[in-house]
Amino acid sequence: MTDEASRRRINEAISSVRRLMSSRRLDALHMERSGVPLSLVAIGVLHRIIDFGPIRPTELAERADIQPAALSRQIRILEEGGYTVRVTAPEDGRVALLEATARGHEAYRLFVAANDAMLARQLSEWSARELNDLADRMQRLVADLRGPLDEE
Repeated sequence: MTDEASRRRINEAISSVRRLMSSRRLDALHMERSGVPLSLVAIGVLHRIIDFGPIRPTELAERADIQPAALSRQIRILEEGGYTVRVTAPEDGRVALLEATARGHEAYRLFVAANDAMLARQLSEWSARELNDLADRMQRLVADLRGPLDEE
């Protein structure tokens, strides 16, 4: 197989994974299995708030790689659900930061457990070596795709 054909197969696989990960069916399955009524997008935002919070919304937008309008919608969902709160920045009382609540931490824990169980079931025929190899290659792929594009 040529390099060009291989790259085409990679693009097709990436497109398929992207469609799968953004499907309403997968959102509904995650909600059902975890008991957490949040979409994968909202969970992704919550994850960044947990990992990097308290965090400014502008920094969150960069870390979550999400458009401001879409981020505002997700923040509103998380706040209304009691998963996050706004707190005052200690160094500047005029600045609001986002922080996960205990409910947010628990929701994320439940989601991760359900997601792990689902993935374990789907990949049960894979060996530990195959799983580690895939994880390594996917991480390398993401790092390379995030790298600078050389202009020709």
